[in-house]
Amino acid sequence: ALAKDWQKEWEPYDKEIRKKQIQNEDYWLGKQFGSDKGATDNLIFESLETFLPIATRPKADPLVESDNTEEGNAIADKVRKMLIYISDILSYNLKMKQVARYWALYMLGVMKVGWSMKSNDITCVAIRPQNLILDPKGTIQEGEYTGYYIGERMEDVASDLVIRFPKKEKFITDKVKEKMGTKLSYIMWTTDEYVFWTLETEVLGKNKNPHWNYPTQQPAQMNEFGSVPMDEQGQPVKQEVEGRNHFTAPKKPYVFLSIFNLGKAPHDDTNLVQQNLSLQDLVNKRLSQIDKNADSANGGLIVSGDSYTEQQAKQAGEALRKGGVIYVPTGDVNSAVKRDSATALPNFVYESLIDYRNEIRNIFGTRGSSPQGTIKEETVGGKQIIKGQDSDRIGGGIASYLEQFSDKVFNWFVQLMYVYYDEPHYASVIGAERAKEFIALTSMELTKKLLVGVKEGSMIPHDPVNQRAEAMELWEKQGIDPITFFDRLEFPNPRESAKNLFLWMSDPIQLFPDLLQQQQAMQAEQMALQGQQMEQQQVQVGQQEEQKAGQDHERNLQMEAFKALTKQA
Repeated sequence: ALAKDWQKEWEPYDKEIRKKQIQNEDYWLGKQFGSDKGATDNLIFESLETFLPIATRPKADPLVESDNTEEGNAIADKVRKMLIYISDILSYNLKMKQVARYWALYMLGVMKVGWSMKSNDITCVAIRPQNLILDPKGTIQEGEYTGYYIGERMEDVASDLVIRFPKKEKFITDKVKEKMGTKLSYIMWTTDEYVFWTLETEVLGKNKNPHWNYPTQQPAQMNEFGSVPMDEQGQPVKQEVEGRNHFTAPKKPYVFLSIFNLGKAPHDDTNLVQQNLSLQDLVNKRLSQIDKNADSANGGLIVSGDSYTEQQAKQAGEALRKGGVIYVPTGDVNSAVKRDSATALPNFVYESLIDYRNEIRNIFGTRGSSPQGTIKEETVGGKQIIKGQDSDRIGGGIASYLEQFSDKVFNWFVQLMYVYYDEPHYASVIGAERAKEFIALTSMELTKKLLVGVKEGSMIPHDPVNQRAEAMELWEKQGIDPITFFDRLEFPNPRESAKNLFLWMSDPIQLFPDLLQQQQAMQAEQMALQGQQMEQQQVQVGQQEEQKAGQDHERNLQMEAFKALTKQA
């Protein structure tokens, strides 16, 4: 009965919002005013697909805090690293980009979070808003949907539905006439407290919110006497234990992106594509006018009936287009045949086309990010200023909402860790100074209250070229240390690069271990050779000294003999 009432309440609202969604999608695809004649310049596609990479390029930097104790800080750091790992393996930025595209085209962006039985880990997926049934009186406040229920249209084969809902096997089998490969469309209805599934008017199943740890009955703890309290039947007394959760209350596992919302309905009241539909029509209109004028630039042919019949006039026109000759039998040629040229369009027609194009890019905030938007800027500095203005506009217009959106998603990831990480889950992340770290996390470790968010400003678009230029300027003025300098240049390992720079400036050979070994070997050989030479020199000196000592001894003997002979004489 609830499902029937909710669908009935949704249908009138859905019919109105579908018109805008279809119109936006058609214009993005190029099905626009004048497209049947081929005269279109799809600025909406160009601007949106330039806007999205700028807005979603920066990665959301998770921020996790605890009670500032040693244990709390260790848990918070481990959870933060696990969030980084999950974001990487899920390609979170690509999914967020898809959410942003859905928001731009369909007035609402939605991410569904949950648990994957296949990968045995947390998962998330961008949902097409057309597949949802919402409360028309609900709205989106700070990424939170205020409606009581959400219906999601789903599709599955009959055989899988029987596995999921075995009690409804007969109903499903009869529905598909025993052709179990038949696909069936059904609806999953979700509230904060419970979830149920309907196939037409049949309820397939119902359950409590699966992403919440409810209170459990556990045996009472031992008393002061060392025994477990017993009831009248002699059974251990059980007590209710509150389940540990990150959230304070159960929630629907959907996160919404809404920006231009006045609080009247779930979808945005307008968006960037809606604001540019009329300008896109004017661009196509001006382009069509210019195209027609270009076609008529060659002009037509005016032929006098005094000189030609109607059939001869057609032949004369064909001959002229082919570069042939027109023969005038008698009279003045100028009075018999005359070429008529179209009047040139005024300059303001082309100028208005340029203005319309630039205004579309201005509304999207992408003028400085396209070559056409900066074509009149002759200096590099001027082009960078316009590009910087784009980043500021996108950063202030959507980046803060994307940060808030990612904040909600990361909080959901932590809640799912509380519920499903009953066994260790492992992660490999880039830690301090881009060094790889390995961690393991279980729900039993989540004993401290955690504050989860996104680092403020981490998703504001930045220009890598400007960032590198600023780093180079600071480096030249010695206003930045080498580690920060290489980090700004996005080197894989800034500290290692700074260390190599120091070695290069102080002792370059240290950067080349093989050359260093060769040098050390050569030095060792030279020292050994020098040692041998010194030994040889010492031997020679010793021999010379022995020879001299012998000569001196012989001389002394001769002198003593001479003195003796002299004395005798």
